[in-house]
Amino acid sequence: MREYANAKLNLCLNVVGKREDGYHELEMIMVPLDLHDTLVVELAEETTLTSEVPLPMDRSNTIIKAIEVMRKHFRFTEQFAIQLTKRIPMQAGLAGGSSDGAAMLRCLNQLLNLNLSIEQLAQIGKEVGADVPFCVYNCPAIVKGIGEQVTPFHFPQEYHVLLIKPEQGVSTKEAFARLQFETMIHPDCEQLKEALLQQDHEKIQRSMQNTLEASAFEIVPVIRKIKQECLDYGFPYVLMSGSGSTVFALSESEDFVQQAYHSFKNQYDFVVKTRIKG
Repeated sequence: MREYANAKLNLCLNVVGKREDGYHELEMIMVPLDLHDTLVVELAEETTLTSEVPLPMDRSNTIIKAIEVMRKHFRFTEQFAIQLTKRIPMQAGLAGGSSDGAAMLRCLNQLLNLNLSIEQLAQIGKEVGADVPFCVYNCPAIVKGIGEQVTPFHFPQEYHVLLIKPEQGVSTKEAFARLQFETMIHPDCEQLKEALLQQDHEKIQRSMQNTLEASAFEIVPVIRKIKQECLDYGFPYVLMSGSGSTVFALSESEDFVQQAYHSFKNQYDFVVKTRIKG
């Protein structure tokens, strides 16, 4: 069977604080994109994973971890031949690994006729990775906690997206380690949700913020440059996604994004036009 693993954006990311267990409490608005990896999964005599990029065959790979977690819960013995086509770059803030793990969970649910609801599958996804529950739902949502609390919602406007990632990635661990808790910003994700529902463009611009931008700007300074270039080009909404290093720019005009794509495509390592998945 074939399953798509959609990239995600953080339209808002608030690091609420650090928990006693070392994890960070978050509030986010996350949306899926049409940009996706593709998994083709079949039953086989042994589990194999082929891809055009080298990938580990252990729990550090979310696809393998998803199989192990599901096997622990349901004690199945089946093995799988998996072919992965990667389009989402790593260390980009686009949930490339998490989306692959979530897609594998959906494949297993269908191939093995487990008949799990999306809520049950997302609950299991917590054991695979922090962004996996959202990627299981694969729709716009308010996400809280360490990623396990997912509340889907729908907003009416279609947005076209330009993604720009420099060659350097950003380590999520390092981005969090550099947070300055005394001075860091705390965007209001609920306010952004209301602005999206009401299509209040001025409030959307004010509310689209990311606590982790300041850390990422220190680690990879060109991210700040890319963001400013997108603003100077005329995009109304520009932000870094997740812990970086991808900057995204939104517009309601597909033609405008197409023009910007041609302007930026030879300047940076990864430039893609896509749209928020409805």
